[in-house]
Amino acid sequence: MTPEQDSSKEKKSKLIEDIFTLLCIISLWPVVLGWTEAIYQYLLYIALAGLVYIFIRRIRRFHSARDAMSESTDEGPKIEAVPDPGNRDN
Repeated sequence: MTPEQDSSKEKKSKLIEDIFTLLCIISLWPVVLGWTEAIYQYLLYIALAGLVYIFIRRIRRFHSARDAMSESTDEGPKIEAVPDPGNRDN
């Protein structure tokens, strides 16, 4: 699989996660409106399971990104030490 295909697949999975999250927020409205039918309870449990799954996937992505940054050979920009104020060269 090429990096472009992988990136496309990753974008698609992130989009699906975001849409599912929005649907979960919408699924809270029956509770707000006081609807107590059993179907809404099952819907909330499905939303909870999906959100936990998304949470775990995102934590894994953050960990892999952190590991990739720590393994990179580029140390980033260097910051020079601040000169001692008592030792001025005028």
